[in-house]
Amino acid sequence: MREANRSDHRAIREVIAAAYRQYALVLPPVVFDGYLADLLDLDSRADDSRLLVAERAGRVVGTVTFFEDAAREGLGWPSGWAGLRALAVDPAARGLGIGRMLMEACRDRARAAGAKVLCLHTASFMAAAVAIYQDMGFQRAPAFDFSPTGHLGVEADTDVRVIAYRLDIEQKEVPPCG
Repeated sequence: MREANRSDHRAIREVIAAAYRQYALVLPPVVFDGYLADLLDLDSRADDSRLLVAERAGRVVGTVTFFEDAAREGLGWPSGWAGLRALAVDPAARGLGIGRMLMEACRDRARAAGAKVLCLHTASFMAAAVAIYQDMGFQRAPAFDFSPTGHLGVEADTDVRVIAYRLDIEQKEVPPCG
């Protein structure tokens, strides 16, 4: 696992597209297309976040965007919370713990930054992701749920809810020197 550089962007976009392709039949097309375009727009979040990648045999197989200050994500989170989004694992590399490793890297970065909370948005139909989040101790934070149509600037007949989760970060005490 490492921080990505610009030369990784093509591989990252390929992983994101492959990972999220399974939701094309779950979401209304206008929502899916806007959502995928938003996830693939790495440049729009580059100044406010860190893009992390997981490699296996020299190939990018997973990615996540980490926000030291989740308020910079623009999705309604309070300042001072850390956040993550666009967690993606290449379908051919699933089941190897890559998603959990990326999540743990975000949790560790949040702790190092002094954040009291690590937050994220997902959807209930993303069952495997929700299971990982809940297994790691994330709790629902419904006050931060929203409808993606407004965020994406699209209209759809079906109301899809983006659901919020939070993990309270335990700050480890550093013993005094001497």
